[in-house]
Amino acid sequence: GRFTWIVSGCLDDGQEHVGIGKGGANSDVLTRASLLSEVERHFPQVTVSNHTVAKDALLSNEDTNNNDCHTIHPHVHFTPDYSDMSKYPGPFADGKKKRTFVNRQGKTLGGNFGQRYVFNNKPNGLYNWIQHYLETDKRMDEAIVLVDPDFLFLNKFQFEEGVEPVMPGKPAAAKYGLGGQFLDFNLTHICNRAPFHPDDSLGQTKPCPFISVTNKDVNRYFSAGAPYVIHIQDVLALSKRWAELVPPTYDEYPLLYAEMFAYSMAAADLNLKHNLIKGLFCGCMTGWPHSHEKEELYALKKSALKYANTIEQEAGEVEAGTSSIRGASSCFAEPLKPPPFMHYCARYSFKSPYPPEGAAETTGGTYHFFAKRRVDHDILDCTTHAIDHPLEPFVSRKPEKVEGGDKDWNVLAVCAIVRSINFAKEKGCAVVDETMTQ
Repeated sequence: GRFTWIVSGCLDDGQEHVGIGKGGANSDVLTRASLLSEVERHFPQVTVSNHTVAKDALLSNEDTNNNDCHTIHPHVHFTPDYSDMSKYPGPFADGKKKRTFVNRQGKTLGGNFGQRYVFNNKPNGLYNWIQHYLETDKRMDEAIVLVDPDFLFLNKFQFEEGVEPVMPGKPAAAKYGLGGQFLDFNLTHICNRAPFHPDDSLGQTKPCPFISVTNKDVNRYFSAGAPYVIHIQDVLALSKRWAELVPPTYDEYPLLYAEMFAYSMAAADLNLKHNLIKGLFCGCMTGWPHSHEKEELYALKKSALKYANTIEQEAGEVEAGTSSIRGASSCFAEPLKPPPFMHYCARYSFKSPYPPEGAAETTGGTYHFFAKRRVDHDILDCTTHAIDHPLEPFVSRKPEKVEGGDKDWNVLAVCAIVRSINFAKEKGCAVVDETMTQ
């Protein structure tokens, strides 16, 4: 397949911003040129779909069948920044009135994003990309897989045998636990703000169909999340409707998952019933993919014990040059099969020393964890973060929450993310060393 990175909200060339992000990490907003230079360092053949760059920013744009990270190159598609919600008409556009939401328990919740809802870039970025795609590409018998930026490949992405293939009008997605909470929203108000206009055979317009869906419908077809797998012929209509529904949904529900609920509504409006599939990823928003096979359960425990009790030793061996850096798949002992993706949106932790099965928990100790907003923005830089000083899990002396309720999978989450970062750094810096030598 072809990789495309949809990037929204870059600074104009010549500008620069370096700031402090959440959790104390350095956080950059990049120009298009600076982002491309970083992408090009790791994938030296970058293809830009909608932006002219300096000649030295691209080494080549030829496709290749060589499965090496030096030659498999992503396309980069730049879009405007759609996060400013004051640009959309409505009662909150002037910023004088604060958005709130009353949950099922009667508690009033205030949104913490205000007028800048960055997740609005997701539907609008996809809509921007598909319009360009349809102008320049004639391949109409393909499917797209839409994932979030905090996804890692752990395995080849493919459906298990027997899963219905994605066809026009028949998308698929991971099954999420969001359910039909949006059915409690003021759906009539949302519909009036984003009217549904496709004509039927009589030339009449239809009301928003999502108003009439039930909890049963949502749980069966529309409680969806990334990875979304959509036939290319459905992407234009779905992304357009999704983008239309986010602003009124965000006004009604000014919280994190407004765009995900808007996706469910858009799919219902277009009668795009999703095949909801479990086991496409591990991480947050879904349960960990538990195995019932005794051999795999044993391999899971073995994998967790090995990494949790040797992380300091591993880092020391890498620094000393006596151990090679391995990728995410090395975290999983056979016959344990990792799912296609790891979604690292949460904070994953484990205690060290790590107790074996049946051992009593001890008090005190050290907790190791990974939190994505704690990682320095220049972690892949070859000068400030040398190859022989790999990223190690963060350390805490306070008890840490176990994400998803399964401590073994938390260990493998930390292992997979940390090894992926170090592996990417090793490969990227090797390209730099080779170029400097030449």
